[in-house]
Amino acid sequence: MVSQHQPPPSLTSIQQLQELRQELHQKGILEKSITQFPTKIISNSQRITVNWDGDAIELLSQLAHQRGLTFAYTGVRLPLPIAIHEKDISFEDLLRVIRTQIDWRAKLEQHSIELRLYFMLPLKKEH
Repeated sequence: MVSQHQPPPSLTSIQQLQELRQELHQKGILEKSITQFPTKIISNSQRITVNWDGDAIELLSQLAHQRGLTFAYTGVRLPLPIAIHEKDISFEDLLRVIRTQIDWRAKLEQHSIELRLYFMLPLKKEH
């Protein structure tokens, strides 16, 4: 009797999901894009257009870079899915929109040289 090693079903499912997502992205069906995004955001009042469906950390990292800030997070990184579709919004208002979508799991602060995300500690179950 010959036994073939098969990966655990969960690993196979994850790989299939990643392959499907990559295929959809390549075909342009799945888009995580930022349109009309300037190469540099010079002030919090500068207006930008953002179309984003994805993880907040990815978007915040890019926004921080464009604004000339460093990006960092504190705590255990958890998924923060957001959907942003804003036209001609100020950088400051965009951060407000992001905060409303993530405040259940994380707190976002802008400092003079840094954009920082603080993940909240998970609630402990009482016995």
